Amino acid sequence: MVKVGLVAALVLAGAAPAGPGIDGFQGGRVRSPDGRWAISARAADPDGEGMQTTAWLRGPGIRRRPLMRFERYLDIRWRPDIGKVVLVERTIHFARVAVRTLGPREVGPRDRIQADIEHGLAGLGRIGTIENRLIQFGKLGAATCVLAEESGLPPGRKEGSFLSRRAAFRLDFATGRAVRVDACPGARIE
Repeated sequence: MVKVGLVAALVLAGAAPAGPGIDGFQGGRVRSPDGRWAISARAADPDGEGMQTTAWLRGPGIRRRPLMRFERYLDIRWRPDIGKVVLVERTIHFARVAVRTLGPREVGPRDRIQADIEHGLAGLGRIGTIENRLIQFGKLGAATCVLAEESGLPPGRKEGSFLSRRAAFRLDFATGRAVRVDACPGARIE
């Protein structure tokens, strides 16, 4: 029943999971399509600090490697073709993207995708306190893109109408960067 309520809340907030994932309150395991890799997490301790849990990678030569801490829901997008997994943490009001290497440790450039998205949105106008961040995926030719939107109160305001800013980004998993683009076909935030 808790899972149904959580999914309903995510849908209402425009943050519905896009693929296989793990509910942070119930824990679980998601296997890669080829069956070589798995990401698992224990259920979050409701009496613990911040109600977070850790996503762990298991696979060839890896007993248990920590990938990231998360709350609520972790959307998992496998990319074995480039040796990566894309993790999207989704809460009722926020989403964030992390890209991790499939292997015993991180290799290649440091993942800056989430930082690039936040920096790109910040350049579109000031928001005092960010109350919501939604991210939806799309395709830009052969590349993966996202449409990201943040909203919140104007600087110095404690109440009133929200401001919002929205931008599209092409994700470059090889370099771990997000680059602003004009549009992200197939991604919609309503």
